[in-house]
Parts: sequence; structure tokens; C-alpha cells
Amino acid sequence: MSPAVRHVVPVDPRHAEGVVAEVYRQVKAELGVLGPALTMFSPAPELLAPVWSLLRESLLVGGPAERKAKEVVATVVAVRNGCRFCTDAHVTMLHAAGEPELAEGLRTGVAPPEWAALADWAAAPTAEGPFPAEAAPRFIGTALVFELLTRLLKVLAVNEAPSPVLATRLGRSVGSRMVRQAVAAELEAGASLPLLEERPQWARGTAVREPAWAAGTPVGRAYGAVRSMAAYGSMLLSDAAVEAVARTVGAHGTDLADRVPDLAGGRGLPREAALGARLAVGAALAPGAVADADVASWRGEVFTDHCVVHLLTFGAMTAVDAVQDEIETRNVDA
Repeated sequence: MSPAVRHVVPVDPRHAEGVVAEVYRQVKAELGVLGPALTMFSPAPELLAPVWSLLRESLLVGGPAERKAKEVVATVVAVRNGCRFCTDAHVTMLHAAGEPELAEGLRTGVAPPEWAALADWAAAPTAEGPFPAEAAPRFIGTALVFELLTRLLKVLAVNEAPSPVLATRLGRSVGSRMVRQAVAAELEAGASLPLLEERPQWARGTAVREPAWAAGTPVGRAYGAVRSMAAYGSMLLSDAAVEAVARTVGAHGTDLADRVPDLAGGRGLPREAALGARLAVGAALAPGAVADADVASWRGEVFTDHCVVHLLTFGAMTAVDAVQDEIETRNVDA
């Protein structure tokens, strides 16, 4: 049984309709399992579709050998960010790819010598890396989508293994048999992009800005869509609160902390605005420290599950975009 989604009620697969049903279908067919990493977005289908598209076009496309390497990237990000769900999920995927020693080594923060360069890259990504140049958008996209998912899983789901079985090495080995076929699949690039056209009326016509590192690729289209849809979460805050979020993330960098930092320039904000800004900053910088009571207090009787997902995704994407900026500017020769 997967860990429970918190704070929002995900769409039940048995009752899913429209874009949610189609995303769920693709996830089960191509990823091999549907769990909270994606169902937590389902109260906001316009976010669910691009997040799935970014995950698919980055991690799943490229063939089995590339998929194995990108599972290394996903695992390194998950371990660094303290997401037990993603750590055990992707360690299991590496078992399925025939790399049990690599999998278990990465789980403890140790990469075998032949994988050390890629593990180091995953810890501090650059525009170039130990992979073919044509694959760079998929590798960078993998790093960024897990910067997003690890943060939001720590807020919106119980931070534990996807199943109690996967909490042990033997269980991960056995569980990997269920996803071997999916890990070995050859998937066509771009098959998720039609999902991005299914937007609510209020979001139609929104410009999608593709990042330079993936311009003209399915990964770039998906990342731009995630960024544009996540930005709607800022509309739940005042301009001053949005500025406080940006200043705070800018001042503290992108490494995760054990406590939510004080808001930079947040003095004078009304209580509700300050609480919303603090939740957004928590999703960005200290997702494990976001208090249940603060989420409940902010939403009150006014905000819906849709609003909660958008606010937290906006906050998390503030940090993810900062990581993306570091990738674009970091000196690859340093």
C-alpha cells in the first residue's frame, strides 16, 4: 500500500475522467505503477498533466541504458533531499535495471567508481555532463523533476517507502520484478505532449517559455508548461507575499533545511498572506518542516484542494527554477 496523500484528496483512479484519467492510464502503462508522486497533483489536472509529461519525457524516454543512468540521477537527488519515497522507489528501479549493488550503494550515498562522475553531476548539475549532448535535456529534466517531486512528496505525502516491502533490500529486489518490463521499454518521445493542450478556460492562452537547455524538445515544452501552470499559485498570495517568497528563496539558496526560514521582507504582511508565503517557502526550502496545522489554518473554509496543490507547487517551483538557473550559469569547467 502506498503512503497516504495528505492535505488534499486525490482523484480515485476508479472515478477519474478527462485528462486525469488519461494521465493515470499512461502512468500505469509506462511507469508501471501509479502512486502519490502523481496522484497528489490530481486535484489540479492542469498541473498533473505537465508534471507527468516532464517526468515521462525526461526519465522514461531514451532507451534502457539511458534510463538506468537517469535512475542514478533520480536516486542521488532523492537521497540528498531526504525523500524516502523517491529513494526506495528509484533504488527499486535500479534493481529492475539489473544493478542491485549500484542501487544499494547509492541509497547509502556511495556511488561505485564507474558511476561516480554521473552521481557527482546529479548533486550539482551543469548544462553539460557525462552523457551525450543530445541527451542533456532529458538528464537535466530528470534532475529538475525530482527536485520538484521530492519537495512536494515531503509535504503532501507521508515520507516513507512506497510500500513496506520496499523498505528492505530483499523487498526491493523482489518488488523490482513488477517494473522490469517498464524499465526496459523503448518509448516514443513526445507522446505525452497532447495532454498539455487540455487546460481549463482560465489558463488558455498562457505563454509557455521553454528553457534554453531544452528549447525545441519535448522536455523543454513540458518544463515550460509546469512552470507556467505552477505560477498560478502566486495568485493565491498578495504581491508583497510573492515578493517575500522570492526574496527568502533567493537569500537561502536551494539546499533543503530542517526548519522553515523566516520570511525576508515579510514584516507587515497580514496574517493570512504571511502564512501562505510561509507555506510556499516551506515547500521550497524545508518541506519536511511544513506543519499540518499551518496548511489547515491557511486553507480554512475558503481554499480548496486545488488551491493547496497550486500554492505548494508554486513554492516548490520557486526553488526548482533557482536550481535551473544554477544549471544555466554554473561553469562546467570549474
